[in-house]
Amino acid sequence: MSDADEWTDYRRRRNIFWLVFVTYVPGVFALGLPLQWLVGSELPIYVVAATWLIAFIVTANRMGAWKCPRCGKAFFRTFWGQNPLARKCVHCRLPKWNPPNPASV
Repeated sequence: MSDADEWTDYRRRRNIFWLVFVTYVPGVFALGLPLQWLVGSELPIYVVAATWLIAFIVTANRMGAWKCPRCGKAFFRTFWGQNPLARKCVHCRLPKWNPPNPASV
């Protein structure tokens, strides 16, 4: 995978995460309330909310597990913690959005 493809993969993961995060409340109401009315029970809104929450957890983990193009380790995570707002790889200090090798510029 080329350097640009790796950063494109990160950008895609980040955008999907933010999409799930931002649409949680409106999405739960937009899907849950009509289903609640059709079924005649409160259960659908809880199912939709739980499903959206699972999607949030999965997308957050996928974004956090993205591997650094230089060192191949998780860009945002170490064994003792994580920093989802890191501007540099927590292992090799590669700045975000930079190519892993100066020769590839």
